[in-house]
Amino acid sequence: MQTIQIDNNNSKLAYTNHGSGDPILFIHGIYASQRQWTQQINHFVPNYRVITCDLRGHGQSSVTKDRYSVKMFATDLIALLDHLQLERVTCCGHSFGGLVAQELALTHPDRIRGLILAETLYGVTSTPWEAITSYSLNMWLPQIFGIKNYAGMMAQFFGLYTPGGAAYIMDEVARHLDDVDNQQNILNASLSFDSRWRLHNISCPTLLMIGQYPHILPVYWHNWEMYWRIRRSRLKVVSGAGHMLFWDNPSAFNQAITEFMADLPAN
Repeated sequence: MQTIQIDNNNSKLAYTNHGSGDPILFIHGIYASQRQWTQQINHFVPNYRVITCDLRGHGQSSVTKDRYSVKMFATDLIALLDHLQLERVTCCGHSFGGLVAQELALTHPDRIRGLILAETLYGVTSTPWEAITSYSLNMWLPQIFGIKNYAGMMAQFFGLYTPGGAAYIMDEVARHLDDVDNQQNILNASLSFDSRWRLHNISCPTLLMIGQYPHILPVYWHNWEMYWRIRRSRLKVVSGAGHMLFWDNPSAFNQAITEFMADLPAN
């Protein structure tokens, strides 16, 4: 594990950098860490340069007092690419990481060769109904059930199709239960993001991936709309998988990325 400094307060971004060849940057989901990409690192390192990181406030990266935003997370990743002297990468973001990946493609299109969005959305408060649902799930229900009980229920739900998945999710989320301010800061960043009316500006080839089993219903209709709005996109349904599709069916997930990478124009 290596780190780079991301601000003037000596805050650090933790990352790993493996292999050689065409670079792929993997961005983890909310309250998770780069540990989620173990099966992708093992698969892609023989043929690609694989970069993973812990977003600010996650994993082994620093918690900062700044008001987080998806744009801030994207800016941190541009600093990482500059540090690694990478002009262009293919970027794969899962769930919340897909929001960051979209922001990278929208604000730094010259740095993104290809975009892979796995079980992500264009926002979680884009319509009044979605806003009510998001606030219910993320703010009101934790108060009703207690945050630890609620986290345990969500871990069981999202880890349904992978042995050991619930335990991993709970282990990651547990890191945030003792730092409510940081957890809320991350949540607010996700709630404030909406790329719906900017999607047509994504110009790079894009692979949209959803699991066969709909853990999060809005992911389904968002991805069909994203498929329509992003001009150079393709949509892949990963069989036997839910929201954690990179674990639930890693062979199909990795194969879809391999085929997408093979079709990308040369750098």
